[in-house]
Amino acid sequence: MGQTLFGIFHTAYERAPSYFFEAAKSNYINTFLVESDYRSEEFAVSMNEITRHSDKKAWLGVTYLGFKSINNVTIADNGESKSEFNPTTEFFADFRQNVDAMLAELKARGWYDSVEGFYMDEPMLWNIKNDWLEEFTGYFRTEAAPEKRFFVCFSIAGVAPEFWTINNIEPINPKSTRFLTDVAFDMYHKWNADYNEVLRLMLERTGNRKDLRVWMIPCTMNYRGDKSEEYCIEHLNGCYETLKKLPCKGGLMCFTYYTFLPEEEALGNIGLDKLTEREYKNYWPELMSRIKEIGREIVSGELG
Repeated sequence: MGQTLFGIFHTAYERAPSYFFEAAKSNYINTFLVESDYRSEEFAVSMNEITRHSDKKAWLGVTYLGFKSINNVTIADNGESKSEFNPTTEFFADFRQNVDAMLAELKARGWYDSVEGFYMDEPMLWNIKNDWLEEFTGYFRTEAAPEKRFFVCFSIAGVAPEFWTINNIEPINPKSTRFLTDVAFDMYHKWNADYNEVLRLMLERTGNRKDLRVWMIPCTMNYRGDKSEEYCIEHLNGCYETLKKLPCKGGLMCFTYYTFLPEEEALGNIGLDKLTEREYKNYWPELMSRIKEIGREIVSGELG
């Protein structure tokens, strides 16, 4: 099945240029999510460094190769069931050419072997249709790069609309997700029994497959700017204990390192880049210490 993985969102060079090199040399991270365009200098820096470390692998964000969403509101979770967030998404007819061009570049630059797989973030929230998801991921998994994995982190609306949905978003089904190898959902409310129920619904909607690796997404940020260090440690520990019990483990991908600018995100989340600064008003050293402790346990292979 492969080793359980541990990473932190937004630690690749395009978001965390200084911390990235520290993380690449660390003994508590063994995977990165690289979201920059494969033709960019930021992507080259990330992949060149990851390739230098044989114990590190990359997930590459690939949504932009197949889709374009049009919406000037980027935040959906505003506490309402309807909002101005209701994007129109285009599915590119030539996506196969885009995928093939990326793969050719990866191979030509010597990066391909350092790629664990490909990644999409909350596709249903952006009104990507089930048929589109199946076609797009199916091309990767059956023709373009069948030896690589495909990982999607879904919104709650995509996997458990019983808990939260918005603007009649289409939830996933076993057919649309049949080509995925790795799945997760992200939810950052206080850790409670709801997480087990959302997990159950996600597994049900993906067909209760025995081979599907499951990831948990710990809230390792000051969510909306009104959370405590204890809140995040409880969430992190809850995700870790849940992961340990899963028969088919993907890993933990903590959210998040980079603190988004107000024009990028209107939620007021504060990331680990600020929470690990001694001078910052909310310095949370115990959270980072626990992140590293759990990361070392996972990277060491204790969970398989």
